[in-house]
Amino acid sequence: MMKRIMAGMMAIMVLSFTVPASAAYWDELQQDVGTVVAPYEPYVSVVKNTWDSQSLEHIIQGKFDVPDDVINTILSQEISDSDTVKEIHVISHANGRLDIHAETAAYGGIDISGTIDSFIHDGDLSYMIYTVKEKDLAGHGGIKGWIFSHLSVAMLAKLVGPISFNDDVTTKIQGNTIKVDYSQALKKSALAQTAIAGYNLADALQIEGAVPHEGYVEFQTSLQVPVEIQNLLLRILNTTK
Repeated sequence: MMKRIMAGMMAIMVLSFTVPASAAYWDELQQDVGTVVAPYEPYVSVVKNTWDSQSLEHIIQGKFDVPDDVINTILSQEISDSDTVKEIHVISHANGRLDIHAETAAYGGIDISGTIDSFIHDGDLSYMIYTVKEKDLAGHGGIKGWIFSHLSVAMLAKLVGPISFNDDVTTKIQGNTIKVDYSQALKKSALAQTAIAGYNLADALQIEGAVPHEGYVEFQTSLQVPVEIQNLLLRILNTTK
């Protein structure tokens, strides 16, 4: 029994090694997961702070929906008394538009309507491209950068867990097209510091796009780890406190 537990403990340590091929091995590991993960509470906490079992299942299946009210709640938590943006919220539409309304100290209300042309996370590539269809982005100082950088981080939060917003999120504006690069911020996230059986969980997660629907944004996703590890993560989420 002790040998079996030690084998399981080695499997979930944050190290890189070859995943055992034996199905029987993984059966034993999953049976003992409650005992095995106990010494690694920080690792378990990162997984549970990032996903619940339902959200991870949806990510694995390839479609993950984030409601507008979830995005808006996260955005509201990012606003402080010193910010020039005093209020911000988004509204997703069935025609693929994502509308943004912001209340600012300097310019009053700003309304923007546009499309998410790309929302990508694939290894070192992590960015969003948004094209404004209704609103001239000329002027408004640094407000545009604040709005779109915070928006991208808020949209990511349910997929990758909390990200500390800082200068690692960069915004480039060309005409009415905005590209937000959040790759460096994502690399500093807790998920990016967590691995299982040699698979970095942030690298294993892939996002291929995001499409607004009525009241929510649908992300196209995958989790590039063996099925055995997917099942282990789900079992951790279903069985650990």
